[in-house]
Amino acid sequence: MSKPRLDQLLAGYADGDAISRQAVILRDVFRRWGYASEIFADPAHVSPTLRADCRPLTDYAGGPSDVALHHYGLASRASEVFTASKARKILIYHNITPPEFFRGFDDALAAQLAAARAQVAEVARRCETAWAVSQFDAEDLAALGAPNARVFPLVFSAAPLELTPDADLTARLTAPLTTLLCVGRLAPNKRIEDLIQAYAFYHFRINPFSRLLLVGSDRSCPRYFTMLKMLVGDLDVPNVCFEGFASPAGLVSYYKLADLFVSCSAHEGYGAPLVEAMFHGVPVIARAAGGTAEALGGAGVLYDDMQPAELAELFHRVASERTMRDQICAAQQRRIRDVLARPVEQELRALLTDFLPS
Repeated sequence: MSKPRLDQLLAGYADGDAISRQAVILRDVFRRWGYASEIFADPAHVSPTLRADCRPLTDYAGGPSDVALHHYGLASRASEVFTASKARKILIYHNITPPEFFRGFDDALAAQLAAARAQVAEVARRCETAWAVSQFDAEDLAALGAPNARVFPLVFSAAPLELTPDADLTARLTAPLTTLLCVGRLAPNKRIEDLIQAYAFYHFRINPFSRLLLVGSDRSCPRYFTMLKMLVGDLDVPNVCFEGFASPAGLVSYYKLADLFVSCSAHEGYGAPLVEAMFHGVPVIARAAGGTAEALGGAGVLYDDMQPAELAELFHRVASERTMRDQICAAQQRRIRDVLARPVEQELRALLTDFLPS
């Protein structure tokens, strides 16, 4: 009897995308085990640099003995191809941002998100099992009508973070300034406006020799990005740098330049950049929301319900009090050691016991 294929179906496949990185890690594991494995995605949503690394959805044709894994974060053509497949099906749930965050900024996207949340239970019912990348996501999936998801946390790979930093970017940004860093899409659920307001207080009242680097695509929600730019102008706060999308080498540079990593996100399924920042030894301050606490694993600094002045004072203490900073960084390094020692392949084999030949 021939081995089953282990293929993955994605709505899109992009540089710097956490779901895409997860798919690559799983594909590499499956191939290492000796299984044929490909990533299939909608060509309209594939980065030009990755077109040779995946196949179009129209090429997918899984048979009854094959296994199809679908990374679900938005209703898409990939979901349709997945549910119509004859293969045995596994849903991997990456969370769907609640649509209310986008209403007023992008009503069309809000409608897409609402549809995705409404459809996920039906997609899950057509699968033999569902995995969630955090306990928070498993509970969210249950609330949407698909209980009993098994938790398979987002897999961390250090390889992209061990690249040589971008020399030109490092030279451009090297300066005697306390650097606050935030990495992620500029989207309403990230609550970047909260970070900007706290930074304004920090810069004007506590440390004028400071800057805020916002690294991430501004295409996720153009109206929200415009609002953020207007807020910076209204506050007349300097050194707020919208850096846009970062290359892998550029991202390493940003982490190495940072004194603090801050996430004000009000909704996170997990939060991969939190782990990346800890890997680089950057103290992390994050809102206690969604799967953030799971990503931090008891490390970093979690906050909730802070006013801008209070959050600014927290920035100051973590950045300037050496003993506190050393304790935070030590706890983060313990967390990273645990993350790197995680038996990922053992977990995968256990999850796939009923799908692979013994």
